[in-house]
Amino acid sequence: MAATCKSCGAPIVWIESPKHKWIPCDEGLIPYLEDRSGKDAVVTQRGEIIRCRLAFDGEPTGMGRMAHWATCPNADQHRRKKA
Repeated sequence: MAATCKSCGAPIVWIESPKHKWIPCDEGLIPYLEDRSGKDAVVTQRGEIIRCRLAFDGEPTGMGRMAHWATCPNADQHRRKKA
């Protein structure tokens, strides 16, 4: 499901997680190397969030999308305040 971020105007894609929550993601697919200790994270087409490395040599584990909250310059406007 394609849309536009209400804050920054970037094109986003909504991906449903296994827990039936919708995750806003950047439009483009990026290659990743799965790495549980990696500092990066991607959202797979199945909605799973995978710890990974985006900069690597060799064959990627798969293709995923960056969660838009990681790249949106206005992400703090949408964060829920902790009680």
